[in-house]
Amino acid sequence: ISTYLHTSSFIHSLPSPSTAFYHSGRHGVINSRASIYTPQMTISTAIQDDNATQTTIKAVIFDLDGTLLDTEALSCRAVIESFALTNLNIPTDVLASLEAGGLLLPWELKRSILGLRGSEWVPIVLSYAQETWGVDMALNWKNGGQATSSDDANADRRRVVVDTFWKAWEVRLNELCTEVEACPGAPELVEGLRAARVPMAIATSSRADSVNKKRFRHEKMFQSFKYIVSGDDPSVVKGKPAPDIYLEAAKRLGVHPSECLVFEDALTGAQSGKSAGCRVVAVPDSRMEKKSFLSISDEIIDNIWQFSGKQW
Repeated sequence: ISTYLHTSSFIHSLPSPSTAFYHSGRHGVINSRASIYTPQMTISTAIQDDNATQTTIKAVIFDLDGTLLDTEALSCRAVIESFALTNLNIPTDVLASLEAGGLLLPWELKRSILGLRGSEWVPIVLSYAQETWGVDMALNWKNGGQATSSDDANADRRRVVVDTFWKAWEVRLNELCTEVEACPGAPELVEGLRAARVPMAIATSSRADSVNKKRFRHEKMFQSFKYIVSGDDPSVVKGKPAPDIYLEAAKRLGVHPSECLVFEDALTGAQSGKSAGCRVVAVPDSRMEKKSFLSISDEIIDNIWQFSGKQW
């Protein structure tokens, strides 16, 4: 989608305006061939694929963490601090090394949990901490703590540990997120789409309470979203990379998934959007290999400022 509005600061970082907007019904249409521009006009888009076919984009769905809000560094810190909060002690030398690195999780761990719900990423973190950091734990979390036939009796205990750690992480992250910054270019793109009357939603693995804390300093941006589908929404049976959350977001917007454009920073999120039948713009972490996104995204950019919408 190309969003060229005279009053939007988003346009100042993009190439010269080659896409204009014209009114086309309730949702509007972006037409890359239009040649007349007025800032009041509404929106929609013509997508050009390799076969020169067109698919109209009628709505945009954003991931939250790492796409709209720069929560990832804070999330890492909250994960590390949650060990002490749940009476799990990271060895002193390991903790000192983590602190020297700015309390960021090792990339091999971070990349494996991006986009997952807490019930899914906490066992992975505990497994890594036990096997790599040497954190002493009562239960064996090898392979993410997946129960074996001889370990089924511990399923309930595992669930308690996971829920306790997840809750501690959320509480700590919520405390840190009062100062969370928006990802570069995100407020400007959202404002441009809002002004062009494009329906928007958020599809996030975060639970609703956490979302409410994170939006504190960014209420203006959040007011542009018609719906927010959280990871604990009853309609979301399976988390990302399953398509449930994007199917639900498209359903609430009243738009077919094939007519939705998704912005995602995580592999699991991009897989979720693609599995739902949406078009996907990947905005991966700079440490992530972009080739990993080639089969599950329609466009890959370094940051939202790079999104020109030319191919849409």
